[in-house]
Amino acid sequence: MTARRQRALRGALIAGGALSVLASLWAFESANWRLYLTYFALSLVLYPPSVAVLPRLVIGIPSVAAGIGFLYIAGPPVIALNLFAVLCIRVARAALSRPGLARFAPLRALAARQDLGGGGGESLAQFVPESAMYALGLSARWGVASLVAGTSLPGANPWAIAAGEIAGYAVWGLLSIVPAYPDETLLPLTSEGLRGAMSDMAIIFPLSLMPFVYLIAYGYRTDGLTGAVGWSLATMGLHVMLRRMNDRRLRLEEQNRQLVTLNRELEHRERLSAIGKMSSVVSHQILQQLGVIGLYSDLIRNADGQEDSGSALRQARANAAAIEAALRDVNRVLTDLLVFSKDLRLNLYSHALTPLVQECLDDCAAAAAERGVALRVEGTAPIELTLDKLKMKQALINVLRNAIEVSPPGATVAVSVAQRDGGAAIAVCDHGPGVPLADREAVFTPFFTTKERGTGLGLAIAREFTEAHGGRLWVEPTPGGGATFLTWLPLAGPPP
Repeated sequence: MTARRQRALRGALIAGGALSVLASLWAFESANWRLYLTYFALSLVLYPPSVAVLPRLVIGIPSVAAGIGFLYIAGPPVIALNLFAVLCIRVARAALSRPGLARFAPLRALAARQDLGGGGGESLAQFVPESAMYALGLSARWGVASLVAGTSLPGANPWAIAAGEIAGYAVWGLLSIVPAYPDETLLPLTSEGLRGAMSDMAIIFPLSLMPFVYLIAYGYRTDGLTGAVGWSLATMGLHVMLRRMNDRRLRLEEQNRQLVTLNRELEHRERLSAIGKMSSVVSHQILQQLGVIGLYSDLIRNADGQEDSGSALRQARANAAAIEAALRDVNRVLTDLLVFSKDLRLNLYSHALTPLVQECLDDCAAAAAERGVALRVEGTAPIELTLDKLKMKQALINVLRNAIEVSPPGATVAVSVAQRDGGAAIAVCDHGPGVPLADREAVFTPFFTTKERGTGLGLAIAREFTEAHGGRLWVEPTPGGGATFLTWLPLAGPPP
């Protein structure tokens, strides 16, 4: 909103408030001077205590309750009297703050109190439109209550008070979100902030103030002016209760902010720790393979040309193969890192599970042959699942590669597919050293590895992709020695 429009809205708000005050002055009746004088004196006592219910909204609970209650028994002059009392308090505060009173430390301390004058520290540009909003809310109450009450006094008619309260809170609520104040609005305009603010207002106004408004009117009907004053002073108890509740809320909010800050710091440190661990593992793996590449490159460069050409060629080929294997290891480290850093958005289609498992076995056949390990399918079931084929294939290949790498030459890695617990279970059994009980969860942690040449990302990627499909991946001991990695996927597919 432009500054011109904001000034125009503020001017309209102030003009409306000024008209309300003038109308209230016109309604003065000399016969009610005791009522007016009592309310004015009461306002001076009840106005200072206030509660900062929102960062920009300071409410004097006792003065609001007394102002509304006396409105129904004394009429519109209460609007002007309330404003006059507030001006008196502000003048007194300004006088107490003068440098000439420096020697009277208690007086200066009193003037410095934030709650002297219902907030006291707000600027005139903020005070004037907020006072206008207050006056319009009271005017709306009196107008609606008078219409409902007819010829009787609104304070003697509970239905008139109820109608007036609804109208007054509606006017205050609407004017609180109008950008006519120095900082745009009194209540936040974002949906979340507005809901939270209205929730706070629902406790403070309808549930806390309205009962006292009725009691002040009831006290006047039964005990006259003494009853109205007594119930108005009783609002101080409500103020103490709300003040303590508000202070507790502020402490909890501050503790929550500190907790959020600590959590962010912890996450930051965990990320730094993970980055450090990753750098250490990746650097070790890559430097190790670069050392191998450098060694075999040096052997090729310094090969003796006097040897038999056939033998030299075979040696060069063997050295080149070693370099190629080292480059594959480097490429695998970098590929694992790229896969681990990918997002988990799934490209879902329906796939038969047995052909997918067979594709994984075919991709791992070369690595198994190089290790002298046999791959065998022991059981399959005709199961069809909705899944991301590439991600689940990557997960199963990582599990198979792990089984192949830990298996001794001549061993067999068995794979089976079966229905289990309302889902499909893929079991990969090896006869390697097995996984100790203490490490059965740790093996799925990123960068955890017990192998000399491993990044510790393979099984972490496998579990992450499996859980993204709503499944589980865990390890159990294989009868006779070894480990069985079980991948379970729900038949219903990944959760939405």
